[in-house]
Amino acid sequence: MKRHVVPGLLVACTLVLAFWIVASQHTARPFKPFNLTHADFAGYCPALEGAVIQPAVMTAVDPAEPNIAAFGVMREGGRDPGRIVVRLVHGYNMPMCMKIKGYTVEPVGGEKARSPNNSTTQQLDNPSFQGIPIQLWRVTSSAGDVELWATTMIRSENFSVTPEEVTSMAFPRVDIPDDPNWVPRGFTAEDLKHPVKSVRLWLRARWNASRTDLLTFLRLRQPAWASDELLTYVSHSLPPSVSPEREPLVIRQMVSTHIAMLKELQKWRRTPRTP
Repeated sequence: MKRHVVPGLLVACTLVLAFWIVASQHTARPFKPFNLTHADFAGYCPALEGAVIQPAVMTAVDPAEPNIAAFGVMREGGRDPGRIVVRLVHGYNMPMCMKIKGYTVEPVGGEKARSPNNSTTQQLDNPSFQGIPIQLWRVTSSAGDVELWATTMIRSENFSVTPEEVTSMAFPRVDIPDDPNWVPRGFTAEDLKHPVKSVRLWLRARWNASRTDLLTFLRLRQPAWASDELLTYVSHSLPPSVSPEREPLVIRQMVSTHIAMLKELQKWRRTPRTP
């Protein structure tokens, strides 16, 4: 009996290794194309009374590209007309994405307002929200410049709002952001001088690349990508930096634009289009 243990273990290890190789090759396949892409918005530009809207030029042609459409909105009149960018992106975790890029992201306001299904979303208790769940964020660059962002998760099918929070999206999600000055290049002679630190950095990068998912880390599951069913609807202010004194004004302008543009997009989504 004992003489069969070692051969049995070798066979078992070989089968496990073969399974892992096949599974890892399968998970390395390209991401599935999205049903809604930038091409669907060709020639479309919404119209808002009292505003000039400029569609953003997007050069990506990859059908698996998460970015769908973007519009620059300039409100006319007044001393501070407001410059807002409105974007549609396949469901992604905006706060985490900006943190990875080196920004500090924090929610604005601590009050709670009710969304249509009576769940709570962190947002300002502002009647201009018109029952639309909006999360407000203060995004600060490493240079100290401040932008205000508004996010709402909507369904790709009809652009209706959902109670989902943008932070629930799996892409991108990391445990601890990587050091922006560290680039993984495999193990070099320099790394061997500090093996513990090098292995820790490599494991952290691999763990972050796996979206903090064990099966993905083991290459048994494809990494989480942006959602095809949910879209992250984003509005954010443009420079100059938003001072604390200007925050209430910018928030009102941004939320107003966020809601008005969403209604226009919903109207467009309901309109039948010829192939």
